[in-house]
Amino acid sequence: MFKDEEYIRLALELAEFGRGFVSPNPLVGAVVVNKGRIVGIGYHRRYGEEHAEVRAIREAGESCKGATMYVTLEPHNFYGKQPPCTKAIIESGIKRVVIGSIDPNPKVKGGGIKELMEAGLEVKWGVLEEEVRKQNEKYFTFWEKDRPFVALKMAITLDGKIADTLGKSKWITDESSRVFVHKLRGEYDAILVGSGTVMRDDPELTPREVFSERMPLRVVISGEGNIAFSAKIFDTKVAPTLLITSSNPVVPEGVLVKRVSNINVSEILEILKDFGVQSVLVEGGSKVFTMFLKSGLVDKIYVFLSPSVMGGGLEFFAENLGLERRLKFKVEEVLNLGKDILIIMRR
Repeated sequence: MFKDEEYIRLALELAEFGRGFVSPNPLVGAVVVNKGRIVGIGYHRRYGEEHAEVRAIREAGESCKGATMYVTLEPHNFYGKQPPCTKAIIESGIKRVVIGSIDPNPKVKGGGIKELMEAGLEVKWGVLEEEVRKQNEKYFTFWEKDRPFVALKMAITLDGKIADTLGKSKWITDESSRVFVHKLRGEYDAILVGSGTVMRDDPELTPREVFSERMPLRVVISGEGNIAFSAKIFDTKVAPTLLITSSNPVVPEGVLVKRVSNINVSEILEILKDFGVQSVLVEGGSKVFTMFLKSGLVDKIYVFLSPSVMGGGLEFFAENLGLERRLKFKVEEVLNLGKDILIIMRR
């Protein structure tokens, strides 16, 4: 017979099917087990749709009576786009609930567990909690640190260049890496670049190479506001665009603008939080990378290493970081992507 940890691990695998579709909700998977037999499974498919618990209960039907539900995250206990999952669990006849982690959202935090226990259900939580937190790292960061999760995406050559002598950074990596980046974009709420990258590369910053139902918010940082608004990124028919600037430019219709007196990372993240952004992928260039790393607010880094030597061009960082203490990152994963190597690091 499976142990609690094994059923939660199965629920984690189910939750992954919702990646890129459920934000700002978390990834959640659920399994209903009765007398050692799996009778229902479910996962949160996309934002606004039924939650994992309800889908698993429907599949299990009458087999919920006296069963155990395994769910990766604490069931919510309030009316939102969907009714409370706690209510559905109690009414289903389930008698025991095993939870991976408490939900960090203050609207839920502990309240779902309390409601289930008050209804007479046996509740256990904290099973594979670290795995659940890792799966929902963006969601936990947003609610626990009161800011969006920040990831940097860098493509560099063996000699540490992110662009050629003309400032062009396109095609440093090969096709496999580019497809991975497009998939990555679909998993983040916002993609951020500096005005220099817009001027040099004219990127669209959308997940074009993979299927994605939603487009991330494209964010451009421009202190002076000296930027060509004919660039692809300002075509809001494709995806929404936000310009954060300390100047007062006349922007195309549909482009969102946030004017600030001083552009810094804390201010940027506060603005993005107000827009409901839980996660942001920073794609360049060197000045923006430098600004974010100096802030100490980077949670994750994706480094795409190309087996080539540029011989000249833009450096990895725009200046000496001047850090008071060393920033340490842990290598989480190393992947071979065609001819390239992807190194994924975490604070």
